[in-house]
Amino acid sequence: MKIRILSLACFATAAALLTACTITTRNSGACEQLMRSKLAETTSDTLRVTHRGAAIRGSRVVVEGSIEHLVTASEAAASAPLVASAPRATSAPHAASEVKVASKPAAPKKVSTPAAAECTFHGEELDVFRWLAPAKLVTPVAQAASDAG
Repeated sequence: MKIRILSLACFATAAALLTACTITTRNSGACEQLMRSKLAETTSDTLRVTHRGAAIRGSRVVVEGSIEHLVTASEAAASAPLVASAPRATSAPHAASEVKVASKPAAPKKVSTPAAAECTFHGEELDVFRWLAPAKLVTPVAQAASDAG
């Protein structure tokens, strides 16, 4: 009789642990997908996830990574310092080479910005999603609390 009760207790414990691991994995995946879809609503930049962490049986999930932005030629030109296009009062061959360098198009660059989001779940149901980084996506908590009150 004691062996049967012990077997049932072990089986119940294993089932509970397996369920908790499954919920943690599902909630982590759901938070990552939500993070990707929220980013897609605001920009066409690429999200690269580097870490997914879950705590308290998957009720709190943090997804970390980076947002990769391809700098376009117009953005690069707007942020670059102005280069004098008129030749200086120097020798003609030297001035011509300066103009050539200034007019050469820059190769596209990737700019990587750290990103993180937090999801809070009740079981497998999402309660809260919020950006932790970058700052342009973060909704200020103090401002949201003062607006509510």
